[in-house]
Amino acid sequence: MKRITVLTAALLAITATPAFAAMSDQEFVTKAGIAGKYAFQSALFATTASPDKRVMSYAQKTVEEKTDLNARLHAIARREKLAMPYALDAEHDDMIHALEAAELKSDGHAQDLYVTQQKKVRDQTIALYERYIREGTNVRLKDYAAASLSTLKEQDKAITPLARMAMR
Repeated sequence: MKRITVLTAALLAITATPAFAAMSDQEFVTKAGIAGKYAFQSALFATTASPDKRVMSYAQKTVEEKTDLNARLHAIARREKLAMPYALDAEHDDMIHALEAAELKSDGHAQDLYVTQQKKVRDQTIALYERYIREGTNVRLKDYAAASLSTLKEQDKAITPLARMAMR
C-alpha cells in the first residue's frame, strides 16, 4: 500500500509540473523577430521571383504588413530594453538560401518552395504568438501579440490555398 501511495505521489508530481517553462519576454522577441525578418526577406524575394500574380500579391502584402509589425515589435523591445535579433537563425537563413538556389533552376520550384515555407512558418508563428498571449508576462508584448494575431491569421488564410496548389 505504501508503494502505491509513493508511486501515485510521484505521478502527480510529474503531471503537475509543466512540460516546459513559460516563455520569457526575450525568447518571444527573439523568435518573433526572426520570424518577421524571414517573412519580410522571403516575401521580397517572391515579389520578383514569382510568375503567379496571386503569389506576388500575397508577397507584396506580406512585405507591407511585416514592415509594420516588425517596426512595432522593435519599438516595444527597445522600450522594454530587450534585444531584437539582427540576423536570421540558421534554420531561417537556410530557408532563404534554398529559395535563392531554387530560383536558379527557373522551373517554378522557387515559387512552390516559397509558398510551402510560408505556410509552415506562418503556422509556427501563430502558435508562438498564441503561446505568448497565454504565458507571457509583459503587458505591452502581450498586447502586441494579440493585436498582431489577426493579421497573422489573415496571412495564413491567404497562403493556405496557395500552399495546397504548390503541394500538387
